[in-house]
Amino acid sequence: MSPFCRFKIRIVILCAVSFLLFSCASTKITQSWVEPSNKKSYSNLLIVGIAESEQTRRAYESYFVEALKEKAIGAEASYRLIKSNVEINRDTVSKAIKGLNIDGVLVTHMVAVDEETVYRPSTGYAYGGAYGGYYRGGYYGSLYSYYPTVNTYVHDPGYYTTHEVYTLETSLYDVKSEQLVWTARTRTFSPESIDDTIKELTELLIKDMTEKNLLKAE
Repeated sequence: MSPFCRFKIRIVILCAVSFLLFSCASTKITQSWVEPSNKKSYSNLLIVGIAESEQTRRAYESYFVEALKEKAIGAEASYRLIKSNVEINRDTVSKAIKGLNIDGVLVTHMVAVDEETVYRPSTGYAYGGAYGGYYRGGYYGSLYSYYPTVNTYVHDPGYYTTHEVYTLETSLYDVKSEQLVWTARTRTFSPESIDDTIKELTELLIKDMTEKNLLKAE
């Protein structure tokens, strides 16, 4: 197979991988803090999702509850206890969880929605290796493989795309002391599916709380 053919195959693969990477949301924890003096682990949480859409709130809380129960951790969705037209505050939460043995309240809300511009370079130009061997092989090896390749990426330049980035904050409060014991901020880049984003976000948050010994199976 000629160097130019190998190069074209490599470009097709790179394009396919890039499509998969950027066609789905990518959620990451950007900040995470735990109260240094906290020694407690929580086994029964109230999940509160503050969202503009009641449907989104219910989807988020329901999935979080099920994900926790799979790990033998008790949880209740706030929408089952607090109506959508009722303000979530100290009194309504205290009344809602009375007699339920809930020891922690987890609250998630949106902090910001930003636009981020990303430059996508042309897929036609690819670095071939270490500097010493850079010019020896691939499309540099022959004039007739070099020219069509270079001509392709010169006439197919990179471009800019704009994506929405969602920042959420999730905080865990101790019911007895009413104090904050853990908080985390997450960034979700260019979400396309609410369900996929909820799943990804939930898994990250549970993992972080588990690693910080904040969750305890019943």
